[in-house]
Amino acid sequence: MNRRRIAAVIVVAPALGMAVPVVPSVIAQEAEACTTWTVGMVEDEGGEVLAAQACSIDQPDAWLVLNCFSGSVFVRYDLGMGAESLPPLGEVTDVTFSTGSDAVTLSMSYQEMDGMHAADAGVGDPLVHLLKAGDTVTISDVPGRYPVKSFSLEGSAAAIGKLVAGCD
Repeated sequence: MNRRRIAAVIVVAPALGMAVPVVPSVIAQEAEACTTWTVGMVEDEGGEVLAAQACSIDQPDAWLVLNCFSGSVFVRYDLGMGAESLPPLGEVTDVTFSTGSDAVTLSMSYQEMDGMHAADAGVGDPLVHLLKAGDTVTISDVPGRYPVKSFSLEGSAAAIGKLVAGCD
């Protein structure tokens, strides 16, 4: 899984006699660019897999990732990113995906290996359709323990369509 981190570069400014943090524009542009959905091969535990993915508008380190195997879409999401503590192993949490006019709730379990919550949905599942329409999806856990995050749906229809077409 591709994870991008924005890092500040410390530049020593002799004229000022201090270190000055600088965020290069290339890194900032990369973080902004990840909010548009992409599809492609990504490294996973078992090798490379086809994935449709985007990072959160609110927190670029939080990802929503879809993989497809044998007619089932595997949804992975950084539910706990930005939370004060890690969820317990195997925690099952109801998570609501909302575009404002439509919402789908999915039970997702915490996967310790990659630190993401995960669930299966069918290719024709309402969640898959929801993620291909609208401008933004907001994701929140029903108990309200984790930070709410929003994802742009720009490019999602094409990315998810390509993912589902390659689903075997």
